[in-house]
Amino acid sequence: MSKYSEEFKLKLVLDYIEKHISPELQKKKYGIHPSLVRQWISQYQQTGKFTEPTRYFSGEFKLKVLNYQQEHHLSDLKTALLFDITNAGTICAWRKKYITGGKEALFPKQGRQSKMPKKSLIPNKPREEWTKDEELAYLRMENEYLKKYLALVQEDEKKKQQQKKDREKSKLSEN
Repeated sequence: MSKYSEEFKLKLVLDYIEKHISPELQKKKYGIHPSLVRQWISQYQQTGKFTEPTRYFSGEFKLKVLNYQQEHHLSDLKTALLFDITNAGTICAWRKKYITGGKEALFPKQGRQSKMPKKSLIPNKPREEWTKDEELAYLRMENEYLKKYLALVQEDEKKKQQQKKDREKSKLSEN
């Protein structure tokens, strides 16, 4: 579902085509950025319709679009119109990924990123068998945890004391 209805987009485009109301004037009236209105105008003039946002593009498709754009010396907007890509900025983002990370950067990574660290700091053996380095790492981690916990408890206590003072002040001001 797009942010603006098809009827609204069509009204703005027809205002431009038939009444010669510029995108800048439409910005003043509707608060919509002129580049967005120009994009709708181009889409309508090229295809007679407005492209709906696509959520997923394959790596092969991205590469095909970038190659076609390069071979035919097209702008991002013209390329987006040609391939029914809603936002020309999408192509720009693909190009940046391609330049910085190569072809592989255009292909999505499989699976989710893990939020947990790859290697646990807690050794997977009885505590008596830990080396001094493993025990030191564990104690440091435990110490950090306790410091954070204490800071949270102290912060909570301060909030409670402040709320108590605020309640006392409001009771005094009511009397």
